Amino acid sequence: MNTRTLIIECGVAETRAALIENDETLRFWFGSARGDEAEDVVPRAGRNFAGRVRTIDRSLNAAFVDVGDGLDAYLPLTKTNAPYITEGALIGVVVKSPPRQGKGAVLKYLKDIDIACDAPGRLAPFHDAAIEAVMAIGEGVDEIVIDDGRASAVVKSIGVKADISYEQHSVALFEVHDAQSALETAFDRYAPLPGGGNLVIDEVQALTAIDVDTGALSASSPSRLREKIAITAAYEAARQICLRNIGGHIVIDFPSVSDKAASARFKEELHKAMTRIDGAGAFSFSKSGLFSFTAPHHAQSVHERFTDAAPVAPSPGRRFTLDWQAKSAIRSLEHRLRAAPRAALRLRLGLSLHDYMKARGMWFDRLRERYGPRFDSVADNKIEERGFELSEQ
Repeated sequence: MNTRTLIIECGVAETRAALIENDETLRFWFGSARGDEAEDVVPRAGRNFAGRVRTIDRSLNAAFVDVGDGLDAYLPLTKTNAPYITEGALIGVVVKSPPRQGKGAVLKYLKDIDIACDAPGRLAPFHDAAIEAVMAIGEGVDEIVIDDGRASAVVKSIGVKADISYEQHSVALFEVHDAQSALETAFDRYAPLPGGGNLVIDEVQALTAIDVDTGALSASSPSRLREKIAITAAYEAARQICLRNIGGHIVIDFPSVSDKAASARFKEELHKAMTRIDGAGAFSFSKSGLFSFTAPHHAQSVHERFTDAAPVAPSPGRRFTLDWQAKSAIRSLEHRLRAAPRAALRLRLGLSLHDYMKARGMWFDRLRERYGPRFDSVADNKIEERGFELSEQ
C-alpha cells in the first residue's frame, strides 16, 4: 500500500515542503516564510500580477509586460484583449507558465480584476505559505507533517482530507525524512540507477536531454540487460523530472530494445512511468529511437531557479544563487539554535553573502525572538564570497 506524506518546514526565511511516497522523495516546493507571502513575487503558474505594458510588437502580435521580476513577460494579443492593452498601461494578468531559460513568463490578460496599486507586482489573494504548499504538491496525500504548531492549525482549518500532525525535532524535517539528501542530489548532472548505470541530465535552452549511461554493466544476456536498464531508467527518469521540477520538451535516449516481446514490455512500463508526471503528453519515438514528450511548466526547475551561471574556464558552470546560500545559512543557524538550547553560535559569512543577508535583517530579528540573542554574524574575507561557516563561540 502506498503511503504519501507531505512534510512542511516553516523557517524564519523560507517555507519548504517535500512530497514523499513510501520513503522516496518525489517533489519539492519552496515559498516565502509565513507572514511574508505578499513579498513572494515569483511568477508561478496561476498567480495574478499587475503588469506594466512596456512594448507592443505587432509582428509577433504580442505585448511585453513588466510584472516586477526583472524579465519581460510575453502576452499574446487577441481580438478580445487588444483594445485594453496599450504601451504604458497597468493591466491585470495571470501567469500561464513561469519564466524559463532567461525568458519571462507567459501571461493571460485579466479584464475584470481590481488593481489596487500603481506599480507592477503580485496581486492578492495571498495564501498562507503552508496552505500554498499543500495546494501545490499535497493533493491526495495521506498525512501532512508540519514543524510549526500555528501552521498546523491553519492547515487543519481548511478541511484537508489528510492526517495532520505537528512535529518538531532537534534536526530539520527534511533530515528526519531523508528529503535533504534527495534535494542535494537534484542538482547533480548524474542520477544513479538502481542496479548500476546513470541518467545524465542536461537542461539547455530549448529542451532537457536525458541520456541513459549503462557504464560498464555487462551480463550473459545483453538483450535482457538492456530491457531491464531501460525499464529502470524509465521510472527513475520520471522521478527525476518531478523531483527537479523539469518541464517543457524532454528527450530521453534509452538503450535500444530490439526484441519485439521485450520492446512491448518496455513500452508498457514506460507508459506507466510517464503517468507519474502530471500533464505529460505528446509522446513519440523518433526513427533513431529517441523518446520525446512535453511536460507543463508550473514553476522553474530547481536547477534554473536556485543556480546561476559562473565564469568557470574553459566553459561556463553553475553555482548556487545568493538567495539559496542565504536561506541555507539562516536555516543551518536556526536548526543549530534549536538543537543546542544553551550554545552561543557565530555565523561567518563571505562578503557577498554578508551584504545580501544584511539587507534582510528581519531574518535575524525573528531568530532572536524565538531563541534569544545567542548568536552573531560576521563578514569574513577568508571565506568564499557566497560561503558560510557556523561554529560555537
